[in-house]
Amino acid sequence: MRNFNLKTSCKIILICCLGIVLTNCEGEDGAIGPSGENGIDGTDGTNGTNGDNGANGIGFDDLVKYGNITLTLEGTRPDNDEAFTDTSDFKFIQSGDDNWFYEEEDYIEFEFDRFLDVPSSSRQAPSVNLTLEISNLGEENQELELDTNINNYPVILDDLSYFNLYGNYSNGSTGVSNLDITNYTFDEATNNLIFSFSFDVAGANNATGKDLKISGEVNVIVFKYIGQPR
Repeated sequence: MRNFNLKTSCKIILICCLGIVLTNCEGEDGAIGPSGENGIDGTDGTNGTNGDNGANGIGFDDLVKYGNITLTLEGTRPDNDEAFTDTSDFKFIQSGDDNWFYEEEDYIEFEFDRFLDVPSSSRQAPSVNLTLEISNLGEENQELELDTNINNYPVILDDLSYFNLYGNYSNGSTGVSNLDITNYTFDEATNNLIFSFSFDVAGANNATGKDLKISGEVNVIVFKYIGQPR
């Protein structure tokens, strides 16, 4: 029994020694090899096709479906003697309350405004308000009178400078002359009002400080007012 234990112990010691020797004989790590070459870039894909234009925002069509006023200014810059011409399209409506006509016997009156941009709650948004009165309607002595109110309109010039034009201009206003109203038509079946206008404003009575010619083309749909006389 003693010989057996001695043999077993010797084997265990031998195995442990071999394990220690093998562990201590493990080799060191070699040097890091060189980096591989970068792969070839892939070719760019083709651009996708453009998507379709989106629909107008909710309410946009209602704001522009009643026609427009095209306004043209011809004058001289406030800061020098250079002539300028400016044309803008006022096509947005804010409410039916400022887009009407009233008729009785031989008299008809129109009042309407159009905004340069989608109007906000502020009444200071750039706009043009026109009141056209026609007396002796359909007679040889028919008379047309126009009142033009331009509100806070920024005139942006080619060099990105600007001035604001504002004021009320009618044939009876100081500094207003040569009022001319032409091409007047009104279709009572569609309430479509069309006319052209022009007038001159003296320099002392407009924001340029110099003589200014204002003209416009009107093509609007107005609502018939059926309440008590305004």
